Amino acid sequence: MKNEVITAEILSGLEQLGEAPALSLDGHEWSGNQVLAWTKFVAENLSEQLDILQGKALLLPANSCEEAVRLLLHLVALRLGTGFETEAPTNAEVELLQVQTPDLLKIDLEELSLLITHKGMIEADTAEANITLYKSQQESLRTLQGRVGVFSPLNKFSRFAIFAAWSCGLAVYLQPPEINPAKALVVLERWGFSGVILPETLLKGLVAHPAIALTNLKNLQCLLYETEVLLPQPLLQDARRLLSSDIAGWISSKVGIEPVAKAEQAFTQKLEAITESVAKHPAVANSVTVPLTGGDRWAVFAQAKIQEKMQDKPAALDIAGLFEGINTELDTEFAHIDLEHAVKVTEQLNATALLSMLNAFSHLGLFCDQHSAHSLAEILETPPVAQQHQALVKRWVRVLQEQQLLSADGDSWRVEVDPDNYSDTALAQAWDQLEQDWRALSGASKTIDYARANAEQLPDLIRGKVQAVHLLFPRGSTELASALYREGIAARYQQRAVSDLLKSILNNWEGQPQPLKILEVGAGTGATTQALLPVLDGASGHIQFDYQFTDISAAFLDSFFAQHGDQEQRPWLRRGLFDIDRSLRSQGFSPNSFDVIIAGGVFNAAHNTDASLRRVAELLRPGGWFIMTEPTSEEFWVMASQAFMLVDAVDERTDSGATFLSLSQWHNALEAAGLQLAMDLPVSEHPLSRQGHRFFACTAKQNQMRLTADCLAEYIDHFDSEIFIEVLDQLPLTLEGQVDHAQLQEWAQSMGSHQGDSSYGK
Repeated sequence: MKNEVITAEILSGLEQLGEAPALSLDGHEWSGNQVLAWTKFVAENLSEQLDILQGKALLLPANSCEEAVRLLLHLVALRLGTGFETEAPTNAEVELLQVQTPDLLKIDLEELSLLITHKGMIEADTAEANITLYKSQQESLRTLQGRVGVFSPLNKFSRFAIFAAWSCGLAVYLQPPEINPAKALVVLERWGFSGVILPETLLKGLVAHPAIALTNLKNLQCLLYETEVLLPQPLLQDARRLLSSDIAGWISSKVGIEPVAKAEQAFTQKLEAITESVAKHPAVANSVTVPLTGGDRWAVFAQAKIQEKMQDKPAALDIAGLFEGINTELDTEFAHIDLEHAVKVTEQLNATALLSMLNAFSHLGLFCDQHSAHSLAEILETPPVAQQHQALVKRWVRVLQEQQLLSADGDSWRVEVDPDNYSDTALAQAWDQLEQDWRALSGASKTIDYARANAEQLPDLIRGKVQAVHLLFPRGSTELASALYREGIAARYQQRAVSDLLKSILNNWEGQPQPLKILEVGAGTGATTQALLPVLDGASGHIQFDYQFTDISAAFLDSFFAQHGDQEQRPWLRRGLFDIDRSLRSQGFSPNSFDVIIAGGVFNAAHNTDASLRRVAELLRPGGWFIMTEPTSEEFWVMASQAFMLVDAVDERTDSGATFLSLSQWHNALEAAGLQLAMDLPVSEHPLSRQGHRFFACTAKQNQMRLTADCLAEYIDHFDSEIFIEVLDQLPLTLEGQVDHAQLQEWAQSMGSHQGDSSYGK
């Protein structure tokens, strides 16, 4: 009965229009009487041909006829009291029906091919839902006069909006749905529409267009829009202000179309329910729930409570006892090696590298004898030094002066050693001796071979004629680079320290319900990882953990996993790309995701050490560990080799001109990032301490209660929704000290691709 009332209202409105335009499309106009006559003829023709329409629905395949005809056929279906769709349901049984049409609308159409199917198979075409949609649209349009512009495709929403407009005696002007905002503004001003029906994409475009403030929209009183997601309130406020009209929206989903006001009420209730559930977790200090686009999807941001004591933290260890134990184990491990001799060999390597710098200058016509003096400009311009290497060559001059191989003479420098000491012959002998000594210590000499190859290429390296990366990775092989990080005594000492600490952390984790999550950044050739594999393999049978091997280069990942990434043997080993110089979210990582982060000699390559340390600190969970190995003093042989590949820094190294941060600078940087230094090895009296290669172990967020996305998920898993969870150290705040919802909304849109602690709901 209600369907009949709707039809009667529409027909009455068309009768009221009479000979006045009721429908306009592409320059054609049809009066109310013409629309009535055409739909009546087709309806009667159908009734005469088929007396079995009851319980059936008309089907019109999409794009089978003009937009106006498709619209009027829907009105025919209403007159017949049957359903209407433009797409056949899946597996629908259909019958073909030919229908004669009158030549009343000046449309070149004599016959229509329609389909009929069982009405019950079209779930979307329920009379009650259609009536609700029609009535709500009619209420918005009731007070208007004149014309209504329709910029939406002729879907169910816009067709019923047109029926509602006709019931109010309003003329309808169909516009191309693909119209751009600029053209739409021109049409709105020219036709003076009192009402507009459009999709949310065009609404957004109109609000954002700069010409809207100059467009005369004085006749516009009402705007109806369709959307798939709730639009932000600031956008709607801007729309009301700029368009000077009432705005009413309907939200479309798989289950139907409902007024935005109703959807907002359900949305608010769901948001509050999720937030209340999250707040029940004892470790949550504050939380915010943010809606995501694409249906029933949400992002939860939670902040952990602060606590005074380290209670209920699985990663808590006796740090003092652990430090003493690791130091003792390291002493035992290297007791058979003459460490004093090892240090002297490394010092000789650095001394030879310095002489190689002078040798390179001499090959370029500089410092060929002890009487010549050269200004900095001459040193940089005589070769000439490549622009990207000029800062490095300036550091050469500084360290050569500090090591008393050069002396300042006004604005120039003079060599302080006999040029014979850095002749090709002298250096060849020095490199030969180093190769012999290094092999005796390490059992191999790839480090010396690499340093020597770079020294011999220095003239071309500083001029940019040879690329240092080709010397470290000849023919793309990582074998040489991997050997460099394994051969040296200092590297072996550091890797053993990392291994011992990780073993203790893993053993302490045994019995925990959730896996220990470990991230290695800048893993490179995998030298550190290979040193850890025996510990990880040994723990895999009785401890839950996840190890993510990451680097900036996919080539390193491919090379390492080709040798060590057997998923049957090591299902806990994963790979991923990660750049310490880029923001976490831009790479799909979320805060508070990992219990342990390992970095073997990577932070010296950071563009900004302070910023990079803050990123890894943000990634750590409360009580987590940051384990790092780094040089803390100049390595002259590195300055003559790998330094050609390092980026220019924008931290304290810029002011000091050093390749690496000093020990005190590292301590300050770690503290500034919120990382508490727990271990720093070797101890000062240890022979290896002179080399400056350090093992640092820090703990993070000791004053925060442990809170993870996994444990929060248990509090909201009863919601039949897709929910992403992120634990923050601090909710972002505006300048006024309020929670920055705009920032959270921006973060929320990137969720779903996180590599770390981001949980997914149902």
